[in-house]
Amino acid sequence: MKRSFPFFILVALFVLSASDAAAQTTLTGRVANVLDGKTFVMQTDNSELTVAIQFIDVLEPEQPLNRIVREHTERLITGKIITFVSNGFSPTALIGKAYLDGLDLGQQLVRDGAAWHVPPDRSGQEPAEAAVYDGLEALAKTEKRGIWAIRDMMPAWEFRSLKDRSYRDAGFIRAAIRTESSDSRNYKPSGSNTEMWTDVGGDAFAQRNPSGPNYWGFDAETKIRNTSTPSVAQVLINESGPLEVELRVIYFQGEIKPRTTNTAFVLGISAISREGAFAADNSLTFIADETEISIGGQRFYRRDPHRSVEELMQYKIGRSDLAKIASAKKLTIRVGKYSGTAGTALRETILRLLEAV
Repeated sequence: MKRSFPFFILVALFVLSASDAAAQTTLTGRVANVLDGKTFVMQTDNSELTVAIQFIDVLEPEQPLNRIVREHTERLITGKIITFVSNGFSPTALIGKAYLDGLDLGQQLVRDGAAWHVPPDRSGQEPAEAAVYDGLEALAKTEKRGIWAIRDMMPAWEFRSLKDRSYRDAGFIRAAIRTESSDSRNYKPSGSNTEMWTDVGGDAFAQRNPSGPNYWGFDAETKIRNTSTPSVAQVLINESGPLEVELRVIYFQGEIKPRTTNTAFVLGISAISREGAFAADNSLTFIADETEISIGGQRFYRRDPHRSVEELMQYKIGRSDLAKIASAKKLTIRVGKYSGTAGTALRETILRLLEAV
């Protein structure tokens, strides 16, 4: 019978504290699941362990390219036999170095632009070893690989330090659905949410209750019910380079506006960038085969004065336009000065939503 991680970590706490020699335990197993760019589940002969690679850090879920970089790690190690040399533990994982056929995975991920090298003053890494990581990171940065493809990408440890900031406006949902303007609204810290959708839109934008392929919810404050698609990642490009955005479509039912229809579809697009990618222009256009669908909306944003801008654009859209998008053989998205060709995921999620509501 396989042991769960919580049981194993109790054993590890005892063993690793017994002596310095025991802290360098070597384990071998197959990678069953990648949790993020540096953390994965490893199956050994008699246990299943969660382990994390030391001396590197990876993108937070809200940061651009998170999904792309994580998928790089998945392709690299999923199903492979890994040798893991533990050097400590956190509340959720064993910490140490991982090797694939003798290759130091921490060094490889840094070289691929899939991870940052954590400075030695934060990690306690030996100077000679840190110099090797620094050299590999410098090469990735010069070649603009992965995280270095986006100018001034905030290191994950700095991004996490800002997560206690939040911005909320209780009347947002009604305002967003009514608006046909393209103005912007900024919000000051006032709560504890770190996910921008919930931060700005409240519980009606939260994705907490999956029902088949969609999510559903109810905002008790606004009395609005919703059904929404899962988030879909999309890379858009302009002359400055790529930008990863997140798209959702939400179907609202409730007292949205008195004496008018009480249902509406809203398409949301979120992004994080250095200066605010959509500050000057956040107009949205879909080209579904040869049909052009242009939509006006509203931009919400929250700004860190030193680093980045997180944006959330909301667009009211009709069912017939969504049906054209879902059935298109070729779909192009333009948001402001950015554009990209959508894959099948966006069309399929919209189709499933339309079938459900």
